[in-house]
Amino acid sequence: MPAFRKEHIDALFGEIEDGYKDRPEREQLHRDAHLAIALHDAGRPIPDEIDDRIVDLVNKHKP
Repeated sequence: MPAFRKEHIDALFGEIEDGYKDRPEREQLHRDAHLAIALHDAGRPIPDEIDDRIVDLVNKHKP
């Protein structure tokens, strides 16, 4: 499974910034995204505790 590259990560976090810039959950979404990307790159499943919005973004931007 190919790992996330800079362009994938930039696009994913760009969508978080565009959609959640001034919202209180933004920081948690960033944390979830970092964890989800690391798990993806390690070939591990993303647990249910990760916000569904982040799972969707990971699936959208994964290599």
